[in-house]
Amino acid sequence: MTTRQAVKFGLPVLGFIYGSVVSLTFPDRTAPLWLVWMAFAIAASTAAGALCAYGLSRWRELKKLNEIYVHDVRRPVAALVVGSLVLMNVTVFFPGPSHLNLRGGLIGMFAIVAAIPAAGAMYGVWHVASSEGRPRTRGGQVELLFALRRLVQRLLAAAGSVVALTTFTAGAWWLLERSLHAEYGNRPPQSVLIFGAFGSTLVGLVYGPAWTALQRRGRLLCAELFPLGKLNEQAAILSRATDRQRLEQMLGLDRGIFADLQGGLIILAPLLASGVAALLPH
Repeated sequence: MTTRQAVKFGLPVLGFIYGSVVSLTFPDRTAPLWLVWMAFAIAASTAAGALCAYGLSRWRELKKLNEIYVHDVRRPVAALVVGSLVLMNVTVFFPGPSHLNLRGGLIGMFAIVAAIPAAGAMYGVWHVASSEGRPRTRGGQVELLFALRRLVQRLLAAAGSVVALTTFTAGAWWLLERSLHAEYGNRPPQSVLIFGAFGSTLVGLVYGPAWTALQRRGRLLCAELFPLGKLNEQAAILSRATDRQRLEQMLGLDRGIFADLQGGLIILAPLLASGVAALLPH
């Protein structure tokens, strides 16, 4: 087994082990909802481990498409990860016993750390699309944009699944808290939706720069390939405008960022989380 294969299969296993340890070290495993929370926790941590391996693979794929280095993306990734972890644990400084139980956030923190390679690959797409270096031929530029968009779309879908599972885990934890200790279960159910929205926002912050750079690069290329300014005949204008619109559609330039995010199940994650509170027993 090669090193890459070991990483590919080892990281999901590591996530499974982490989720199992977090769940099995819970002090009150006789609680009825403990098994529900454990299932979500293990699924979320395993998916986070798989996302880590997937992000590393996509980073290698990006390096084959264009020259890119870790130092090109380390600052935005580090800022996002540190800021996310701080925000997740800011309630520790709040008064009251309901903010002292940190076990419920361990899965979310693991998911954030595991998403570092995927975030690096997305910021790498932003860096490549924003850089001045580009293939010499216009066909090569179109091919690069196709490849970058496919790459970032796959990353978005993978990250969206982890956000959804982590949000489900937060919802199950909220129900577990309510079933065991009143002092830990006094948070409103809307806190689960806020958690899901937080995860969706993080992915949006990573995806947004890449999407913006691809849109800008694509529109500039379409304008270069199909200029309209010097045309005067109606038939020629319509023909070239049609070709230009067709290329824009193939490059995804006609889609807004929220449409892409919804396609990746990111914005829907908070809505899925509300299903936990509605369907699971109180």
